[in-house]
Amino acid sequence: MPASVPSPARALCRPSTVGAAYFALLSAGALAVALGDDRVQGVAAPAVRRLVATRFRGEVIDAALLSLAVAVALGLVLGALAGVVVGLRDRLGGRAPRSPSERAVPALGLVVVAHALAWLFDVARHPQAYAPALYARGGLRALLQTLACDVLGPTGVIVLASIAGLALIAAPLVRGLVHRRRGPVAVGVAGVLGLGLWLGLPPIGSPVPEARAQGTTPNVLVIAVDSLRADRLDPRVAPELSGLAAKGTRFERAFVSLPRTFPSWASMLSGRDPHHHGIRHMFPRREARGVEIGAIPRAFAARGYRTAVVSDFAGDIFRRYDFGFSRVIAPTFNVRELVRETVIGGQSPILPLLRTRTARRVLPTLRALHDTTDARSLSLDVLDEIDAAKGSPFFVTAFYSTAHFPYSAPAPHWSRFVDPGYRGPFRFGKSPGIFGERQPDAADVAAIRGLYDGAVAAVDEAVGDLLRGVARRGHADHTIVVVTSDHGECLYEPGRGQGHGDHLFGDEALRVPLVVVDPRRPGARRVPGVVRSVDLAPTLCALAGVECASGIDGQSLVPAIEGKPLPARLAFAETGLWFTRRIPDVPASLRLPYPDLTEVVEVDSGAGGDLVARADLEPLLVTAKHRMVRDERYKLIYAPTRGGVKWLLYDTEGDPLEQRDVAGEHPEVVARLQKELWQWMLADRGMRRDGEMLVPRVEVKP
Repeated sequence: MPASVPSPARALCRPSTVGAAYFALLSAGALAVALGDDRVQGVAAPAVRRLVATRFRGEVIDAALLSLAVAVALGLVLGALAGVVVGLRDRLGGRAPRSPSERAVPALGLVVVAHALAWLFDVARHPQAYAPALYARGGLRALLQTLACDVLGPTGVIVLASIAGLALIAAPLVRGLVHRRRGPVAVGVAGVLGLGLWLGLPPIGSPVPEARAQGTTPNVLVIAVDSLRADRLDPRVAPELSGLAAKGTRFERAFVSLPRTFPSWASMLSGRDPHHHGIRHMFPRREARGVEIGAIPRAFAARGYRTAVVSDFAGDIFRRYDFGFSRVIAPTFNVRELVRETVIGGQSPILPLLRTRTARRVLPTLRALHDTTDARSLSLDVLDEIDAAKGSPFFVTAFYSTAHFPYSAPAPHWSRFVDPGYRGPFRFGKSPGIFGERQPDAADVAAIRGLYDGAVAAVDEAVGDLLRGVARRGHADHTIVVVTSDHGECLYEPGRGQGHGDHLFGDEALRVPLVVVDPRRPGARRVPGVVRSVDLAPTLCALAGVECASGIDGQSLVPAIEGKPLPARLAFAETGLWFTRRIPDVPASLRLPYPDLTEVVEVDSGAGGDLVARADLEPLLVTAKHRMVRDERYKLIYAPTRGGVKWLLYDTEGDPLEQRDVAGEHPEVVARLQKELWQWMLADRGMRRDGEMLVPRVEVKP
């Protein structure tokens, strides 16, 4: 065989192919680790993983092949680029050009170094995504993450990469000077100068569309932050949000009807309580999701508004129920998507190269990752939807998930409020211990609250970007802006744990920020009275001149926005679905027991693998709920148990943490609020009264 004819092995040994092989090996190794992990969205759920492995094996294979294909494609591109760099470096040093196979080994070295730097940057920027594999393992792995996050940080990694890049260019330039090869030297100097000029130019962004003339119809922008507590609308944590609140009407005691995302959004957008719109927990069946509840996005669209909702991982509910938005930019939630999320989300070697808006458009699963949220990128997506209105009025909802557990703020926010000396288990993130956890000590609690505050601060920064983008487009003077949340968050207050929806004790999970800024009604106002999340829909309809559906539970808050007093209102609420048989905040003496989440939900294979509550358990799930009514001072809780109903009364003025039941001291208050609560509970057509118990009209199976 002539020497000029390359062997098959040499023909395959090219920069692009060795790059592809390198990333394919990394992807395969990460896949093996991900498929052996029992966690789902950061929470141990072996039963769910067994279900995936047995009934959705085909989806696992498809997702694995997709992740491998992405890894190979990235390797091909990066390997080819590395080969070009090696060739240019040879030219700068005056070296004779090498064949592709001769460039393969140095190109592979360049790919490995570049990938290591990109991975290190991602560890420093999104430490929560890597903590289970690094920090939680201790030893050298924990030391590596501590070095990346605490010593280097993203800026330090960039400096390190810049030094490596300069060294890569400088070496051949020095050789060129030594050997007096001025041509390559000139090329190198010109390249460096060109690079410096490019770095010195202002960043190139998408052009801001020219503002178009607008009639009297106002735009509506709803800014919602998952799990945002009302007390975090504070300049210390959220200067942008608190500054916006100072320009409009701030309702200081706004309460949700059910402190879980899906039912709370259904109430906010329809003005109806959960027993009227039918979404009673996070796993509604197809029958409940098929009911038209009169959500206001559909009414706004009928009036010529362009409607859209943009969200990340917690916004999957907008794909599970049709609220009437014309555009939904959000992930979805079903077993098939959980498979994709587990496989693709476990590809830590390639994820650092996919943290772009383009990648999220190509691979929507990236938007569902709970430990690498990017609130600033979400703001850009919201502005894109506003731009798409092209002069028409818009009704756009931005729903940020970063403040939801595990409180995964990117650098620098994740560490802003955490003691630098803290080295406990919650240094980088905190998922809820749904199936049991050790009780955190004082230092742990302080760190968890610091992580939460950092997550709020990250969203606050993104909201600032969004508001400035709206102003640059000329919309500020005719856009109604709302700030709110679907629920708050318990953060280990005395006698409480972490999370939301399990109980109605305290206001931490029930009370949310509610701010309305209408530029046509300027002036800062604070409204101290009780209002409800169901009041938002009729308020927005009244402000925009859009007709709401009839028979809703909410009442317009426009009089308060205009500076007029509101009549006294009562707030009502109910709990969500309990995920486990044991909840420290809700002891067995205050519960009607039922199985834990793994036995309560089933897979609706006819709806894309949705996880839904079992139909035979639905009546029990509704019967077991705690209910609540509260006025300006007192809160009465209805808690059904096996031994009958327990009525708990709290004086929220004298005992804001609600540690002491005063029902025996104020029987007249109990009687008054019982009457109101029974009237509210019996508005549920599926329930009836049996003595002191609220029971379903159908038989409840034990």
